[in-house]
Amino acid sequence: MKIIATLTSMFILVVTLCNAQDNRYSFKESYELGSTPQISVSSSDGNIEAVAFGGTKADVFYIVTKHHKVLNISREELEKELILEVVHSGSSLSIVVKYKDNFNSFNWNDKMVVSFRLQLPASSACDLRTSDGNISMKGLNNTQKCKTSDGDLDLSDIGGSVTAATSDGNITIKKVSGNVEAKTSDGDIRIEEVKGNAGATTSDGNITVTSLSGSTTAKTSDGDIVFRDLTGSLNATTSDGNVSGNLLQLTKELTIRTSDGNITVAIPDRLGLDLDIKGESLDIPLSNFSGRSDERVIRGKSNGGGIPVNLSTSGNVRLTYR
Repeated sequence: MKIIATLTSMFILVVTLCNAQDNRYSFKESYELGSTPQISVSSSDGNIEAVAFGGTKADVFYIVTKHHKVLNISREELEKELILEVVHSGSSLSIVVKYKDNFNSFNWNDKMVVSFRLQLPASSACDLRTSDGNISMKGLNNTQKCKTSDGDLDLSDIGGSVTAATSDGNITIKKVSGNVEAKTSDGDIRIEEVKGNAGATTSDGNITVTSLSGSTTAKTSDGDIVFRDLTGSLNATTSDGNVSGNLLQLTKELTIRTSDGNITVAIPDRLGLDLDIKGESLDIPLSNFSGRSDERVIRGKSNGGGIPVNLSTSGNVRLTYR
């Protein structure tokens, strides 16, 4: 009897685990792709997660939820409630989810939400869009685009260029071999370890950039800008916030402007600089300087001139050399 009871318990446990695993998604579809996959996914709502996987096949997990619970339904059942358009041709895969014309705000609480988990070949180039949800991408070695109206974006280990945009959310981008363009209307932006040029724009939020190589642009209307271990050039602008950080190498230009905040910058020593610096209080060591220098304005050449350094604020400016 004990053996039977033990076997019964084990069977129940296995069934429970299987059901728990299945409950992570509603149904799955697979598509064979070529050597350069082009993936496009657009959802009216929901999250989209894309990760690199081995082989040449795309596994698409449809996660259909209602009242925050994953539904155990088929594709046919989903298409009774929503419009699902799937086009697969060669290396191209396009998936679009839309609400039907009869859907309105009165049944908003009863709507189905479709999220996706995409297991893709590492060489895939993606264009992912959702209206209200988060997007994450990891390990893909191609150009990537993602856009959401209300949600966060998180991309890492990308072997190509990245374009990321959200209207209301934070953006985090790490380890990119190409260029990066990140925009949000209301949220923070964090970018780390980018080998190409990088641009970060937010209307209301802080910007942090670390270990970037190339031309870096950072703009926020209301927030601080922090930069660490940059190589190349920097153009940073904020209307209300502090700007601080260091450059390991300065090759083209350093331009920092804030309407209301302090500027604290460290750059390599012994560079030839064209200085144009304005502030309420200046702490600027000058070496082999020729030009105008007083408590609030410095204009002239240091070490014979060369790289433009433009720092402007109504607050304090501190420039140090390393």
